[in-house]
Order: sequence, then structure tokens, then C-alpha cells
Amino acid sequence: MFDTISGLPVHALVVHAVVVLLPLMAVISVVVAAVPKWRKAAKWVVGANFLVLIASFVAKESGEQLQERLGGQIAHQHGQYGNLVPIFAFLLLLASALVWWATSRGGSLIPVSIALVSVAALAAVAMTVITGDTGARAVWETTIAHTQAPR
Repeated sequence: MFDTISGLPVHALVVHAVVVLLPLMAVISVVVAAVPKWRKAAKWVVGANFLVLIASFVAKESGEQLQERLGGQIAHQHGQYGNLVPIFAFLLLLASALVWWATSRGGSLIPVSIALVSVAALAAVAMTVITGDTGARAVWETTIAHTQAPR
């Protein structure tokens, strides 16, 4: 199920959704939490973060399938980081749910929820960058080192 689609690795197809959407949703989560007139959209942010969580899980599982297909030790460090990405996506989901809940309750919970979603967002972006960097290096660093830049 997580191996290939039309002969292409699922991981190569789905990972780009996570690389784009997790940082994007991190920023949107913070902005919606911080701007009072936008907080009414908090429930939509929770829904979108849930979809990003699903995508991150599919990316993790498909990455494991790809690693097995390639012999088990390809991009090992990337795989270790990739195992953590769904956890960070889940933390962002929880923090955005707290924003939604705090918005309905009001009071001192709102600043706490803003702080928590900000920390979760920063952590999710950092983990996405670290994971993506190790994956890109595993795939391209050796290949590109043996080429010349076009003139």
C-alpha cells in the first residue's frame, strides 16, 4: 500500500505535501491564534492539521517501505528523523485544538494557547527542515558532487 504508485515510490510523491504543508500550517496556526478576528477559523486549522498529520504518517510509512526496497540502510539518519515528523505534526494538531478550545472559553487560556501553538509550530518547522535536509543529502549529495554546474 505504501510502496509504489504507477511504478514511482509513494514516498517521493507524498513527502512533498508534508514538506510544504507542515510548515505552512505551522505559520497559519500561529497567525490564526495570534490575530483575534481570525480565531473563528481555528476549527478549520484543526481540520487541516489533521490532514497534514495523515500525510506525515503516509510519508513515514512509505519512507520505511522505500528504505526496505533499497536495502535497509539507505538514508538511515533521514529515516530516524522521519519517524519523528508525525509526532511533531500531532503536537501541532493538539496545540491548534487548544487554540480552538481556548477561543470558545476566552480569558487567560488564549495567551497560553498562543504560546503553545508557537512552540509546536517552531518545532514542527525545525523537524521538517532537518528531516528534509538529511533526505535530500542522502539522495543528491553524492550524485551532484560528480557533476559540473552548467555554464
